[in-house]
Amino acid sequence: MRLVTQQIVRIAAVLALTVASTSAFAQSAEYRRGFDDGFAAGQRASQGGPGPRPGWDRIHVDEAEYGVRGAMCDARQAVRNALDRDGGAVTANNRLCGDPARGAQKRLSIVYRCGDSEPVRVVAREEETLRLSCRR
Repeated sequence: MRLVTQQIVRIAAVLALTVASTSAFAQSAEYRRGFDDGFAAGQRASQGGPGPRPGWDRIHVDEAEYGVRGAMCDARQAVRNALDRDGGAVTANNRLCGDPARGAQKRLSIVYRCGDSEPVRVVAREEETLRLSCRR
């Protein structure tokens, strides 16, 4: 009788492990399917529809300063990041490189060029958005 009980316990353990592994496999397959669907949707979105306009990625930022005369910060890296993230749009605000002059109305001045073209200077007041473009 004891041998039969041990065999039943072993069979039950094997069945329990089989059910658990099947469930884990099903969850993994479901996760993979969701990942694949999300990846495909991202690919479709990047190839058309709203998003960055062609040409913004050719922009080279020579200078970018944010603040007021005598209290400026170098915003080149923040401007480059904004261009990459927002497809050519840059908003002049304290998120670029901090607040170099508390309480003062600040400006963002950017000098950029497209390829070998002549540099272009654009200026925006605080909270204004600039849209940099290589189109003429």
